[in-house]
Amino acid sequence: MEIEYYPSGPAIQITGDQRILIVADLHMGIESDLLLHGVHLQSRGAERIDRLNALVKDIAPDIILLLGDVKHRVPGTSWQEFRELPSLFSDLRKHTIIKVTPGNHDPGIEEFLKPEELLPKEGSILDGIGVMHGHTRPDSSLAGHLIVAGHHHPVVSLSDEVGIALRSPCYVLAELRNEVFEKPPSEDPKTRVLMVPAFNEFSGYGIEKTFRKPFSPISRAVVIETAECLLADGTYGGDLSSIIRHEHTDCT
Repeated sequence: MEIEYYPSGPAIQITGDQRILIVADLHMGIESDLLLHGVHLQSRGAERIDRLNALVKDIAPDIILLLGDVKHRVPGTSWQEFRELPSLFSDLRKHTIIKVTPGNHDPGIEEFLKPEELLPKEGSILDGIGVMHGHTRPDSSLAGHLIVAGHHHPVVSLSDEVGIALRSPCYVLAELRNEVFEKPPSEDPKTRVLMVPAFNEFSGYGIEKTFRKPFSPISRAVVIETAECLLADGTYGGDLSSIIRHEHTDCT
């Protein structure tokens, strides 16, 4: 299995028997929801679709996997989503096979998809890897696999000795404790997770906050002591425990 990182997404491609391009958390329609909260932004939905299409055309994957939260409005579907989601899916279908593992923002997404394009929200195995959005417990069939998940929108802030900071979408690669599974396996398989950053340019959440106050079954089961942070291009960004300690020191 080979993993390639595309910072222009951010996105990754995992190559086994098939080449699977993976993006997470597009949150199409986020601008109309922000408007309801008094934040006026012109929709960037068309630009977001163009950015994704450019990746697909350049990489030419066998499958594109959308790791959930394709839409933003919960509950229901906004006028913006009704306008933009058909364009998103029709454009992608021209180039490759679509698979979607639905997230907590995706009630109603099935209206825009073919039945064979929708995967179970608890996760499934796709070409040897576990895939899921990440807001639920993973299905027990994912034990012992690398699980690729969205939902957490990981962002890291790094600074040097003179205080110059870099804030970047990032990936978190970590082992998971077996407690994450509703029915823990009888043996002790090594299950890992790769948390994928959000494709939506407005979505990001500091990893130090995620792991100080974990908000999902997966984030609560991460073995922090051996977890690593990878920047958007796949380069090593540091071990998670050190990043959390550093951020805590800066805040005190």
